[in-house]
Amino acid sequence: MSRFTPGGQLNRAWRVLGIDRAVAYTLFSRGWQLLAGMGSVLFIARYLSPVQQGFQYTFASLVGMQVFFELGLTFVVMQFTSHEYAHLRWNAQGVLEGDETAKARLASLLRITLKWYAVAAALLLGVLIPVGLMFFGGSAEAGEVGIWQLPWVLLVAATAGALLLSPLFAMLEGCGLVAQVAQFRLGQDLATYPLYWLGLVGGLGLMAAPLFQVLRLLIAAGWLFMRHRRFFGDQIRARLAAATIHWRTEIWPMQWKIALSWVSGYFIFQLYNPVLFMYFGPVEAGKMGMTLTLTAAVSTLAMSWMNTKSPIFGQLVAHRDFPSLDHLFRRTLLQSLGAAFLGGVGLWLMVVLLHVQQLPLSQRTLEPLPFALLTAVAFLNVAISAQAVYLRAHKQEPFLWISVF
Repeated sequence: MSRFTPGGQLNRAWRVLGIDRAVAYTLFSRGWQLLAGMGSVLFIARYLSPVQQGFQYTFASLVGMQVFFELGLTFVVMQFTSHEYAHLRWNAQGVLEGDETAKARLASLLRITLKWYAVAAALLLGVLIPVGLMFFGGSAEAGEVGIWQLPWVLLVAATAGALLLSPLFAMLEGCGLVAQVAQFRLGQDLATYPLYWLGLVGGLGLMAAPLFQVLRLLIAAGWLFMRHRRFFGDQIRARLAAATIHWRTEIWPMQWKIALSWVSGYFIFQLYNPVLFMYFGPVEAGKMGMTLTLTAAVSTLAMSWMNTKSPIFGQLVAHRDFPSLDHLFRRTLLQSLGAAFLGGVGLWLMVVLLHVQQLPLSQRTLEPLPFALLTAVAFLNVAISAQAVYLRAHKQEPFLWISVF
């Protein structure tokens, strides 16, 4: 009979729950984001008027239009990186070594994506800023929120900067550094959310959110430079004429499908707030925005199990180890769905309690019935998103036309 050890029992429990180092950091990060999101809801309800709340959540929905400029390349970068990384390894100097062809193809991918995202960030700035100024300027309540033009411009600028950095993080995750990236994001969130709340308490109003995003951008840029400048510098210099990735024949066939799916996702999940804002005013848009923020937090937390496995899925596909791939996917799917169910039920019960007690915060979200429906959608979306992660590891996008429909 094996000897009982608390540490061994705990390790077995973590394995059953599917919590490895990458998942643990991601869960801590998502869990903190969920708690911080709840805290932000309270601070927004306390320190922003219902009209300002509507402006803030509609800001976020319009900024979500970055998918029209990114066109799904971030996910493609991570998948292509994981396939090349299957033939490489990290050395003590923090750079990759191994198959020279794979390393050169990875370097070629980095150069292509940096050019793409530089153009995408510039276009985002040039399009979203004037579109937002015209959209929000046409609101009858625009005069009630104080200065909103500068917060909008600053928020778009911070979003463009974050867009420019996103492929670098995707490449690191594709190279097996999922846990390290998740650890950084946890630290970034722990450092920045309290400052955001202080901004709301201090009366910054709509300016608090863009300053929060600017701070996150600066921290991300600093971390990439301090920790991984050798890796990116080495990759940019790595060249092999016979090992160049051709965007049109290799990346674009998958990218346009991902892009169309993501653009469809914007209309599925993000269009509510601008439409409500235009036809029913910022107060109703604010209620929908807060509800979608809370339900999305549950599905995002539940997808932590699945998303951290995405690079591993790609490596298993590259090695054609399909039995291991299927076993890992089925186990991870059950873990994600279990987390989504428990989180969704708990969140809905909290909203019911708010409405039963007729607390002021209940006036900032939708009623329990539509809240329950959106929570159920979040649960089902976890199952669909998990299947999409599995299938995209094969560089396929079979859900494309379903998303468009």
